Amino acid sequence: MASEGEPDEVRAIKALIQRDYNIRETSDRMRQWCSDRFTADRWLDENEREWYALDRLCRSRPWATNRDKAFPYPFREASERMMQIEGHWVGGLRPPARVLRREINCPVVTQVCVPPIFPPEHRVLLFAPEFGTDQSFDVDLWSYLEPEDCVDLSVVCWQGWSDFSIMIEDVLNKVLAFGDGVNTVWFGQGAGALVAYELLKIIETRQIQSPNLPVALVVSDCPAPHIFSTTYRPYTAENWAERVAAYTDAEQRSIQEVVSTMRSYKFAHHSRKVLVPIIACCHGSALADPTAMKAWAEYGQDFRIEDLSGTLDLEHDWYLEGFGPSTKPEPMLLSMISKTCQDFCRWNEEVFPDIGPLEGSIPNQVDCVIVGAGIAGIYQAKVMAETGKSFVVFDRYHKIGGVWEFYGNDSSRVNTSEIGYRILEKKGQWARPNEDHTPRRDIMRDIYEIASTFAYDKIRCQTNVQKVEKQVDGTYLVEVQTLADSKKHVVKTKAVSFQVNRRIGKGRKVDWQDSEKFKGTICYGYGNEPCQLDFWNKRVLVVGAGAYAFENVRTSVEHGCRHVTLLGRRDGTTCPKWIDMLAFLRPLDENLQTNKAGNMISFEVWQKCYKDAGVRTPSCWEEGLLKPHNHTISVSDLAFIGGYHGLVDLRVGEIARICDDGAGVVLKDGSEIECDTIIKCTGFHLNDELPEVVGTSKMHSYGLIDYNLNYQAEPLLDQGQFGSSKATDAEAETPALREINELVQKPEFLRGLQVYKTFGLDETLLKPQGNPFGSGQGGPIDCLSYYFAWLVDHPAEQAALLKHSGAPAQEMVMLWSSAIGQNNSATLVRLISALAALGKDQS
Repeated sequence: MASEGEPDEVRAIKALIQRDYNIRETSDRMRQWCSDRFTADRWLDENEREWYALDRLCRSRPWATNRDKAFPYPFREASERMMQIEGHWVGGLRPPARVLRREINCPVVTQVCVPPIFPPEHRVLLFAPEFGTDQSFDVDLWSYLEPEDCVDLSVVCWQGWSDFSIMIEDVLNKVLAFGDGVNTVWFGQGAGALVAYELLKIIETRQIQSPNLPVALVVSDCPAPHIFSTTYRPYTAENWAERVAAYTDAEQRSIQEVVSTMRSYKFAHHSRKVLVPIIACCHGSALADPTAMKAWAEYGQDFRIEDLSGTLDLEHDWYLEGFGPSTKPEPMLLSMISKTCQDFCRWNEEVFPDIGPLEGSIPNQVDCVIVGAGIAGIYQAKVMAETGKSFVVFDRYHKIGGVWEFYGNDSSRVNTSEIGYRILEKKGQWARPNEDHTPRRDIMRDIYEIASTFAYDKIRCQTNVQKVEKQVDGTYLVEVQTLADSKKHVVKTKAVSFQVNRRIGKGRKVDWQDSEKFKGTICYGYGNEPCQLDFWNKRVLVVGAGAYAFENVRTSVEHGCRHVTLLGRRDGTTCPKWIDMLAFLRPLDENLQTNKAGNMISFEVWQKCYKDAGVRTPSCWEEGLLKPHNHTISVSDLAFIGGYHGLVDLRVGEIARICDDGAGVVLKDGSEIECDTIIKCTGFHLNDELPEVVGTSKMHSYGLIDYNLNYQAEPLLDQGQFGSSKATDAEAETPALREINELVQKPEFLRGLQVYKTFGLDETLLKPQGNPFGSGQGGPIDCLSYYFAWLVDHPAEQAALLKHSGAPAQEMVMLWSSAIGQNNSATLVRLISALAALGKDQS
C-alpha cells in the first residue's frame, strides 16, 4: 500500500483508509455469506414459517386470546414495495415456478403436532404417500413419538402437480423454509420416500446451506430409486381402471395427476448415496417387497432394514384415499423412529473440540499477548495465527467463552441475525450454518472450534493480567499472575490486544422491601438461573428493558407461562427479526447507506407491529430517538406475537415492595402486578479495570491505546449505534465536534484537502459512511481484528498514524457509540490538516 520515501503524513492517511477498506471487506464478505445462504424470498419463507409456528404455539395455550385467529405475517407486501424502490435484495429472488401448483386444500407443509415447549427436542417430517395429504397420518398415534410432547410433526404433501421435476423444485422451497436447528428426521411413506430422497440429492449437489438439514432418512414401503420406475407401478394392476372409476370425475383427475407425476420420474444420479443414514421399513407391500427395500443399502452412509411384517396389497380401500401402512403406526415403527432421532441426534457430541491444556506453562516471549478468551479474543487469536504470529491468550476465568460462558443462558440467542454474528464459515456439501439468532450452544461450539484450530495450547485460563508496561524499544512487558498458585510471570511481547468486555462487568444486584415475603421464585435472568424455573401456567414478571429482559420474555412464553410482564424504568425498544435482517438483505450505496424511502416503509411496518400486537410503543420514539439511551434494540418476533395473543405486556414503572400477601409487587405509583416468578434483568456494572492495567484512561478512535497496544470492545450504546442524529443525552456539542468545527475553518485544512487529492488518495473516506453491520458485533470483531493485525504488520504506517492523529482523546471506559464516529471524524480532520505541510508551495 505504501511506497518507499512516502511522506509520513500520507502514510498516516493511508493507515486510516485501510481501516475503511477492512470495514468494506468485512461487509462484502458478510453479504456474500448472505447470498450463499439464501435468496431474499427464502429468508422471508423461513421467517414466515417460524412466525406462524410461534403463533400456533401461543394459540395452543388454553389461556391465550385470539385463539381462533393468527397474527398475520406482516412483511411480504412491505418487502415487495421496498424491492420495487431499491431493486433486488442480496441473494436476489429465486426463479418463478414453471408451472403453478393446482389449487388444493392441503398446503405443501402442514404442522400437525405442536409440542408445548419451544424449541422442540426433535422434528419429524412425514412425506405423504401417493394420493396423500395432511390427513394421511393419524396424528393422535404419531404424537406418541418419544420423548412424548417433545417432537414436532409436519406433513409434506406433494400433490397438485403432474410432472416430477417441476413438483420437486416447488416442494424443495417449502421444505427449506425450516430454518432452525432442530434435530430432524425425514420419514417417507410409499412414493413419499422417493420425494424425500430426491430432495436430499438436490440439497447435496447444489450445496444448499440450511441449519435444518435432516440427520437421517426413514423410508417405508418404497423400492430403491433406481428400480422405482420398473417396480412401483400400481397403475398397471388389472383392476386399476375399475377401482379408479368408482371416484368422481374431479377425484379421477387428481389420481391421474399423481400417476403422471410418478411416471415422469427418471433416476439420473451418478452417485446414489446421500449424506445421511437410511433406515428402511418393510410391511410386505406387493409394490415394495423385502428385496426392493434391501436395495436401499446402496444409498445411505449407514443402512439398516426393519421388517415390520404383515402383508399388504392394493385391494385395501385406503390406498387411493392417500393412506398407507404408516397411517396408524404400530409401536415398533414409532419406537424405531424415536430411536433414530436419538441415535443420530446432531447434539449427541456435546463435548466441544479439544483446545489443549488451559493451565500449562507461560511463555517468556511472544509476538502478541491477547487478553480475554471470549468470542472477540479467540477471533483475534485466529487472525494472529493466520498472519504467522506467535501469541498467548490470557483469561482470568477457568473457561473460555467470556460472556457467553458465564452470563449466557442455555435459552440465550444472539441479539442479531446469524450473518451479523458469524465467526465461523461452514462451506461445502451438507453445510449446516448456524440458525438465525444463534443459540448459545452453537456460539460456544464455534468459539471452541476456532480455539482448537488456531489456538491449541495457546490459551491460559485462571491467569490475571495485572500490568502492561511499554519499554524503551517499543516492546511491552506483561505482568500476569496465575490464580491457582498466585505465582507471577512476565511475558515480553511486541503487541498486546485487549478483548475485554466494556459493558458487562459484574452483575448489578437489586432487591426490594419485603422480598422475603414473596411466595414464588426470584432469580436473575442470566447465568442459567432461569433454566431452573418451571414456567408452565405461571405469571412472570421480568424486571428490566434490555436484551436480557426481552430474552427472558421470549423464554417465558416458549416454556408455557400464563402471562409475562416486562417492567422497565423506561421503555425498551424491540423489533421483529425482519427489521434486524434488513441490514444484510438490502442493497447499499457506495457510502454503505440504505435507501431513505425504503427506510420509511420498514419503520411504518415496525410501528404497525406494535399497534397490531397491542403492546406499548416505546415513548422514546416520540422524542425522535429510535431507542433509549444506553440500551440496544432487542429482537423478538415473540414479543409481538405473544402480545397479540394476550401473553405479553410491556409496562413502565419501578417496584416499591412485595405485596403483603406475597403474590406480587407494588409499584412506586401504587399499582400492583400479580406474579408467581420474578426475573431480575437489571444490567451490569461497567468493566473499569483496564485503565489501571495500562496506565491511561484514553485511547484513539481507531482502537489503539499506544503503538501496538489495542483495545477492542463493544461501546456503550447510545444513538450512534444506529446513526441517529441524536447522539447522547449529554450536550449536543462534544469536544470532538468543537475541534472539528474549529479545524475545518482553518487554511491548513483546505490546503490539506488539495494535497489529499493531489496524491490521489481514496476520497470515499471523506464522505459520511453508514453502518453495514446492523446491530451485530460479528462484523466489528472481524474487521477490527484484521485491522490491528495489519497495523502490526505495517509499523511505519502505524507510527505515522499515531504521530499525526494527535493525543488519544477517546474515553476508554465511558465510550459511547456516537463518540467513536465523532472522534474518527476529528482524527481524519487532523490528518488532513497535517497534509498541509506538504503543500505550502501550492496556492
